[in-house]
Amino acid sequence: MTPEDRQAVFSHREIAAVIKGITLDDGTDAPITGKSLGEAILFVSEEASTNASSAHVIYGANESLSYTDCLSIYRDYGPALRRGSN
Repeated sequence: MTPEDRQAVFSHREIAAVIKGITLDDGTDAPITGKSLGEAILFVSEEASTNASSAHVIYGANESLSYTDCLSIYRDYGPALRRGSN
């Protein structure tokens, strides 16, 4: 992702997002809903289990972020995402 791409995603951090690709112990996919895009990026970057590399965040009208995209945004905006600052 370019710095401009990361900034664009960060500016939309309040919209709804779904996390997919996190599997339960029985191997089933467990989509995580009810999070904002910023919260989803934080979850994937900070709190997800060791299988987070298969996680991706779906938001907007068909937009998605891979695990590495989330890490990239987190590197630039992690403290602001944790604060919930504008």
